[in-house]
Amino acid sequence: MGRQIDMVVVHCSDSGWGNAEVINEWHLERGWSGIGYHLVILNGHPISHGDYDPELDGIVESGRDIEDKGAHCKGFNSRSIGICLIGKETFTENQMKTLTQALLEILQHYGLDPDAIYGHNELDDHKTCPNQEVAEIRDRLWSLMS
Repeated sequence: MGRQIDMVVVHCSDSGWGNAEVINEWHLERGWSGIGYHLVILNGHPISHGDYDPELDGIVESGRDIEDKGAHCKGFNSRSIGICLIGKETFTENQMKTLTQALLEILQHYGLDPDAIYGHNELDDHKTCPNQEVAEIRDRLWSLMS
């Protein structure tokens, strides 16, 4: 049967570099049970901001299994999928293309529409993450789906 998913929460790593393995380590260091996001979209800087690998820009890495409750947005983890973009305030074109494609696939798979997508900051007013206008992402998805 699986989890009942009715929303997707978009996050950013608030770091200029990283990948799913690094985020898993960061979350373990906080005493959590490992990476809280289900998907991580790389920006080409896996180890440090200075080392850019264009082949990794826009690549999706798996975090927590989709069927497992996330640990990314208090109060919404049991019913959502968490996607983390590596970055702070700017994101690459490849990341945004990959995010759009991943969101389209998730929406189709779970029978959702773009209004089921939220930025972390829209669900927790103490957050600025994902440091971009998720309304623009929803609008783009609506136009692609029409």
